[in-house]
Amino acid sequence: MHRILLFQSNLAIAASLLVALLTFGIDSHLNSAMLLIALALVVILGVPHGSLDVLFARQTYQLVHVKKWIKFLGLYMVSSLLIIALWNLLPGLFFVIFLMLSAIHFSDDINLSGHQLLKLSYGFAIISLPSLINGEELTNLYGMIVDAELAQQIVLITKYVSLFLLPFLLILFYINKVNLRNQLEISSISILVLLATPILAFTIYFCFMHSARHLVRSHFFLDSFKRQHFIYALIVPTIAVIMMGVSVWHWKLTPSFEKDLIQIIFVGLAALTVPHAWVLNKANFSEWATKSF
Repeated sequence: MHRILLFQSNLAIAASLLVALLTFGIDSHLNSAMLLIALALVVILGVPHGSLDVLFARQTYQLVHVKKWIKFLGLYMVSSLLIIALWNLLPGLFFVIFLMLSAIHFSDDINLSGHQLLKLSYGFAIISLPSLINGEELTNLYGMIVDAELAQQIVLITKYVSLFLLPFLLILFYINKVNLRNQLEISSISILVLLATPILAFTIYFCFMHSARHLVRSHFFLDSFKRQHFIYALIVPTIAVIMMGVSVWHWKLTPSFEKDLIQIIFVGLAALTVPHAWVLNKANFSEWATKSF
């Protein structure tokens, strides 16, 4: 394992275990301060990993002319707007599909080449394990995105899935003879999402594992670009996302501060995740990462 990736791995493991142990048992009720901290971390440490899509697209589609850039950016924005429109029209269906796609997308975090079942189990564990101990808080969280009855049903289903996944992961560890590093990463993330309050667990996972790992891998995958290209790619799209988020918040602001913030975070991430995953798929990034990292 490359030393940069090893550092990121150690950081993710340490942050996950530390947050899980320090926050287990404390009041998990959502409040404005917690949401603002989560939003700040996601924007500063999480969103930039998707900003590199412009470099992935330039390398994959040879975007050297203005017309090609306009076409790419147009398709990217249209797909994001379609996701937002889907949420407005069918929030329940949108949310269920989003959770499933997120689990599949998150499963690429760890190099589990040849262990597809374990890989998917890890991805779905991130989505389902929070329901075991923090089911009530997760229901309240989901209830800010979809109606309360559907939120309860989703949490109940994920709770049953979790009861199956926990022993199943242990069995797969033994059968597949997963190396110690992968075991530590999967175990620490599982402990984090199991014990910590859901919004905090997601923030730590998203920033220190998912986004950080993507940034490290991208550094090697996009080695043909100069440092200034990375800096511009990280900063400019992130600022654009922040500006759009602030505009949407101002446009739809209601007396329910927490609900508005939760919807902006989750719907915004969904709107960016779909075109982000599409770009990575076209670049064959996951296949490369599986062989190299």
